[in-house]
Amino acid sequence: MNINIDEELKHMDEIQSSSDSKINESLSLNDLITTLKFRFHPIVKYNTTLQSVIRILKKEKVGCVMVEKNGKLIGVMTERDFLLRIIGKDVDLSKEKINDYMTKNPESLHDNDPVSFAFNKMHVLGIRHIPIINDENEILGMVSVKDVITHIGNYFGYEIVNLPPEPQRNPQPKAESA
Repeated sequence: MNINIDEELKHMDEIQSSSDSKINESLSLNDLITTLKFRFHPIVKYNTTLQSVIRILKKEKVGCVMVEKNGKLIGVMTERDFLLRIIGKDVDLSKEKINDYMTKNPESLHDNDPVSFAFNKMHVLGIRHIPIINDENEILGMVSVKDVITHIGNYFGYEIVNLPPEPQRNPQPKAESA
């Protein structure tokens, strides 16, 4: 029996590369941000009224808009920004502009940065949205916590879908009184 190991290895590689199964993929913190499936996040122009921004957030069902001026990212406006900077103050939403209330010069990442950078910035800075830009500071999109969770969930879909309806908790033994 004459087995050509090189041909067998080549055949196995062909089978593996043609498979659609997730088993041939892996989840890594070094995955590029481009591997995430971005959801739509609107972009508004500098000088947009706060009332217009609220309409966009409600209509698009998102928690954040990116703000651009001359095609460049200059800020973000989140639901949290509205709560902390506007609610409870005497602000005319139809006249006031986003310029004075947005988060200016927000943290951002490039599309070829690793997903781990998004995790790090979200955790350390306590933020839920990170704009993705190119080298010219032009907006490419935005990564949200939901995008990252969806990415992780896609790799562990079977395990997540097949969880019991309620967590199985083991009762902790009571500590003895002294």
